[in-house]
Amino acid sequence: MAKKKGRQLLIKLSDGQATPQFETLCALTTKTLTINNEEIDVTTSDCDAPEGPLWTEVLDGVKRVSVSGNGISKKENAEARLATVAMSSPPVIAAQVIVPNFGTFEGSFFIQSGDFGGDQTGGVTFSLSAGSTGAVTFTPEAAS
Repeated sequence: MAKKKGRQLLIKLSDGQATPQFETLCALTTKTLTINNEEIDVTTSDCDAPEGPLWTEVLDGVKRVSVSGNGISKKENAEARLATVAMSSPPVIAAQVIVPNFGTFEGSFFIQSGDFGGDQTGGVTFSLSAGSTGAVTFTPEAAS
């Protein structure tokens, strides 16, 4: 499988329409997708040998997918959409995250923060932090 450049990892936001179109937050220079799985500890001692060692046993708990990114503002529609949704109640948007050589994650995400800033001698920066709200689907990339 061919190696891919980090800039090919894409975070796309829905335009909010009934048949959504997804627009890339193209100005992001760093992007991260994190999959978190909570475990529920259900360890119990062996009734036949209670003095023996305990081995951890776990059940599947809560799942969460988080996305984040930082970049230099390019005054794109997707940036304006991010700011609009972040100020809405609830601040939820449909999004896709495309991980090259892996697949596409898609679901609704709660905008935890949208930061805008700038140094006097630099460009306007922005960052995004969002967590899934509800199920996230994963579609593996087709083998080439």
